[in-house]
Amino acid sequence: AALQAAMKTTLAESLKYPEVSEKGETAVPLLLFDKLLDALSRLVPRFRFDLPPYFINNARALSTLEGIARTLDPSFNVLQVMYPTALNRMMQNPSNSPVVDDTLQNLIRSKETGRIDRGKISKLLRDSALISGYSRRKVLVDVLRTRGGRRLIRGGLKEEFRHLVRRKG
Repeated sequence: AALQAAMKTTLAESLKYPEVSEKGETAVPLLLFDKLLDALSRLVPRFRFDLPPYFINNARALSTLEGIARTLDPSFNVLQVMYPTALNRMMQNPSNSPVVDDTLQNLIRSKETGRIDRGKISKLLRDSALISGYSRRKVLVDVLRTRGGRRLIRGGLKEEFRHLVRRKG
């Protein structure tokens, strides 16, 4: 419970959300990397995290690169740049992580029924296109090119078919 509360505080300090547009579109928060590093440096000793020695060096390097990018382009947002890659990795799930699978399922399934929710998928597709700057079609094609995307479609079709058979039978 304490770690969860500390992580929520860390995210609240590290993410700056823009105002929601009139269309209700999802806006990409701005990651305040320096605040994230500061907060993480306080969490490590408190919760006795065991970090590899290169973690701090990599984090400092990323912070420096982000600073350079923001100097060149003040509207630079690292989360917006990372989003397409993160979505692709989640769909591929190369390590077959159950946590990644659960995250994906939470993004696309109804909490009430547990079934795939077309509205959630549509919102995820719309948000992915908005955030990445790609068309919805390109995002969809990229997702379908992944093993996870194909597995998701097959599973969704099987689930819909079973639901239709049960309803008619």
